[in-house]
Amino acid sequence: MPDVLRVIARLNLGGPARHVMRIDAPLARRGWRSLLVTGRCEPDEPDLIEEARDRGLDVRVVPELGRALRPGRDGLALLALRRIVRETEPQVVHTHTAKAGLLGRLAALGAPSKPLLVHTYHGHVLRHNFGPITSAWMRAAERRLAAVSHRLVAVSHQVANELHDELGVGRSDQWAVIPPGIDPLRTAADPQAGQQLRRELGLEPDHVLIGVVGRLESIKQPHRALNAFAALPPGSKGRLLVMGDGSLGAAIRERVEALPGAQWLPPRATLGALWAALDLLLLPSRAEGLPQAVVEALRAGVPVLAHNVGGLPELVDHGRAGYLVDPDDAVALAARLAELVADGPRRRAFSIYAASRDWSAHEPDRIGAAIARLYGAAVNERELETGDLSGHAAASCGY
Repeated sequence: MPDVLRVIARLNLGGPARHVMRIDAPLARRGWRSLLVTGRCEPDEPDLIEEARDRGLDVRVVPELGRALRPGRDGLALLALRRIVRETEPQVVHTHTAKAGLLGRLAALGAPSKPLLVHTYHGHVLRHNFGPITSAWMRAAERRLAAVSHRLVAVSHQVANELHDELGVGRSDQWAVIPPGIDPLRTAADPQAGQQLRRELGLEPDHVLIGVVGRLESIKQPHRALNAFAALPPGSKGRLLVMGDGSLGAAIRERVEALPGAQWLPPRATLGALWAALDLLLLPSRAEGLPQAVVEALRAGVPVLAHNVGGLPELVDHGRAGYLVDPDDAVALAARLAELVADGPRRRAFSIYAASRDWSAHEPDRIGAAIARLYGAAVNERELETGDLSGHAAASCGY
């Protein structure tokens, strides 16, 4: 039986999916065996279930558990999750993303094994994503779920502050900030492969390659990135590479094909060539938690131009590793992009500074250790409250 039942709505190209996959092994090394429960991706987005299984994860699919809100299917997903909790009797149920957090925690409530409830917020949709009535309902529901949870995890201090201080979710003693990990082997820059990619793209040595990387979804606002690129002055050395897919994939590919100097590539299993080829990462998201693509880019010495949202100020030192602009100021985004494309010495200074920073806090083993300690602390706390000192092996080992 697993020690931890981890639940996520889908294993897509997004950061939360990559995060739950890469912390499996570090948790197992610390005695926390996991069963990962996930739904299916929508037809317009790649699914990483088989990749997860190839990496040795124990994955169980609940087809009704997915991205879209569908009351009938959601009810079936809740029943399936409830059966899995009762069957596996995990010590911890750890949920990721909003829908999985709702259904997973509801499924665990009332289970005979009384699992500890942990939820990770990779961002949140409680403020601007829906109308006022829906947002109010979701905030109320999240507050009630937080009240029955044992630990709440945010991927950035900004996400924790917004949820706890501004929206009243959870108690201060429930919160921990644990950033998402990155995969150093999968994402480390490969200069030789980067040069080969640039040749394949038909770039000249003085071309400045701007990257839009990851999920092509409305919250990432890839159309705004294309608008900023299209506004570069005539004769600019800027070139655009869009690598990713999602619900906006077809529309973005159509625009890219019609945009001089822009190209699209499908997602790749490894990103060493990408980070070595790029000169700049462009991320005009409407909202973010702590985007892993930004950590990967900065670690590789790729400056970042992004909207000042979520935990991005915790990653991007404005004016030293890139620029953060007001998310409502499209003119400023285009102006900063033109400035960075034209100013090679500044880009190089940003690159040197970014690559020189210590990014070891984002390594999977460090992240796994932090989560294992959080589990152990919750177990110890329950033992003290109940007088049951049987515990989990990892709890007695200082994790």
